[in-house]
Amino acid sequence: MQTTIRHLTGDEVPQGWRPTWVTCWVVEVDGKTIAGPYATREEAQAVMDGDQDPKISQTPTP
Repeated sequence: MQTTIRHLTGDEVPQGWRPTWVTCWVVEVDGKTIAGPYATREEAQAVMDGDQDPKISQTPTP
């Protein structure tokens, strides 16, 4: 199981998160988004490190 932080831009950002999120960071496990969107890499890193609870947003939330 590989956990990574990924930066999404343009068409990579899920349709439901646009136009609020033009660019964002997500946490992925084996290529599947498990947390996000986040405005900064630091927020995503805190989730990956276990310092912050993960969030999954199905609707745009800044």
